[in-house]
Amino acid sequence: GAVSHTGCSRLKWDIFLSSQRDTRHNNITERLYEALVKEHVRVWNGDAERENFELGPSLVEAMEDSVAFVVVLSPDYAKSHWCLEELAKLCDLKSSLGRWMLPIFYGVDPWNFRRQSPFEKDFKEHLKIFGEEEIQRWRSAMNLVGNITGLVHRYDSDISSFIILWFKYISS
Repeated sequence: GAVSHTGCSRLKWDIFLSSQRDTRHNNITERLYEALVKEHVRVWNGDAERENFELGPSLVEAMEDSVAFVVVLSPDYAKSHWCLEELAKLCDLKSSLGRWMLPIFYGVDPWNFRRQSPFEKDFKEHLKIFGEEEIQRWRSAMNLVGNITGLVHRYDSDISSFIILWFKYISS
């Protein structure tokens, strides 16, 4: 694999690539995946395994077995409870396992994730199904990711080379 330092070399994946599935239509996730694989980076980019309202065990295992997380955040991100749950789990693992995380704010600003006002309608919808505790967990994850130095991506730029440089930096 691409990671050479001890401690992380036993992990199966170099990068866990997380995104809302509709961002694939914009090709950012696919372009990113292809560029990383071309550089011999082991990238997990599979479709999420989901059971009822929880993340499946193989998905969580892939997260735990990754050196770093790259999260593509989009304007409709909070509409999906799956995205929010995945983000909350990644934030937990970032904290407990000391993993690197790079948020890519795709067509959205970091302050949207810190302040969350653009997502109020989505949270009200989620509140019909999920409890306040779960909503607060998701809000905390969004706030945390909004405060991580990341990359603000406008629709017309290619960010693959930046991600490759970032990965080489964290893996050296």
